[in-house]
Amino acid sequence: MGDFLVMSAASTPRPFEQWRTDKFDRAEDAAYTFGYYLMQHCRAEALKRVQSASVPATREEFRAQVEVAVDVALHNAMDLLEGFWRTEAGPQHTAEFALSVRVMDASQKEVERVDISPCLLDLPIGYWKWKDGGFR
Repeated sequence: MGDFLVMSAASTPRPFEQWRTDKFDRAEDAAYTFGYYLMQHCRAEALKRVQSASVPATREEFRAQVEVAVDVALHNAMDLLEGFWRTEAGPQHTAEFALSVRVMDASQKEVERVDISPCLLDLPIGYWKWKDGGFR
């Protein structure tokens, strides 16, 4: 499983100054930057939890281990969106990732857009409240 956790320097996203100029290529370069940090902080950390766990003896133990890994990944995704880690787009720039909720009417016209990160809302608290059944 250790091979799944390795991220080589050769796989780092291109610096902002080297992002391509075509609209779709540029969006892809931005997505690569987001994906890099998603893999590093969310996927890799979740896999570390599974890797360090003992081999489950029962279906319930297996489910519990999977739940822990999923919770780590989702919690870290919320932290990533909240700006918990410094994220770079090369040596001269940082990257900030954002999440918004868009409410659409029946004809798919946007009624309202609410940016929910980063805005000090503390997205992980919302996740844990939903998971624990204490939110509406």
